[in-house]
Amino acid sequence: MRVFSPAARGHLAIEVRERDGCVRVFGAGLWSPDEAQAHFRALEQTILKLRRERAPVRVLVNLREAAVQTAQTADLMRTWTARIYRAADRVAVVCATTLLALQIRHVANVPNLATFQDVFLAEKWIGEPDPA
Repeated sequence: MRVFSPAARGHLAIEVRERDGCVRVFGAGLWSPDEAQAHFRALEQTILKLRRERAPVRVLVNLREAAVQTAQTADLMRTWTARIYRAADRVAVVCATTLLALQIRHVANVPNLATFQDVFLAEKWIGEPDPA
């Protein structure tokens, strides 16, 4: 199931893999604050639904086509990620550039976050069992 954030016009999309409940987020380009806000609202609803069905939540964010975001959009990312994610959730972010990975690590308020340049490695990390 793929859910497009209304204001994003394809720059941000959310997909839930039915077989394992993994959330996949796809982002490209530079997002306006309104686009980011609409995206995070849709993501929150998706994750709340999944959280009722299973916990913890696994999210793979593919930003290989995304740009480093503005300070205003980064502030929204910080606020929304703190609101959405819990300590047991696992979020892997795939970035094409080190600069974007640095921004994500700096602004994302996610207790269990890792950045990658390779989708395969990110998928592997998402699928690993939690440490005992």
